[in-house]
Amino acid sequence: MFDGVQSVFFFVFDVVEAANWYSKLLNLPVKYFNSDGEIKAAIIQVGRVEMFFHPADAKMSPGSAGQVAYWRVNDFAKALDKANQHGATLYRGPLVIEDNRAICQMRDPFNNLFGMQGSLYSNQNSYF
Repeated sequence: MFDGVQSVFFFVFDVVEAANWYSKLLNLPVKYFNSDGEIKAAIIQVGRVEMFFHPADAKMSPGSAGQVAYWRVNDFAKALDKANQHGATLYRGPLVIEDNRAICQMRDPFNNLFGMQGSLYSNQNSYF
């Protein structure tokens, strides 16, 4: 019945700006959806999951009020540095978890959260 996560929605005030930011962070293309000559939404396909950028409204505003999608990263320190270089800020963590891995939450420039989880060690360097 439930086969997996299809989409993770990010509610933002500026769809183009947010989609472009994540496109640069992830090095993946954006697909825009136009209606009446305006961009109304955008998608970035990440593996089998869609990052969907939707205009914020009265029912759904940007922020940290609920679920957080966590990205699996193969080098935690590099991913954290790249996110910081693109303007994300550390919101929670990082915490060391099992198997020499770390986990944290980042706040993007649009006030939404995303998480990262991955290996602490790369080329004998540790984040901590």
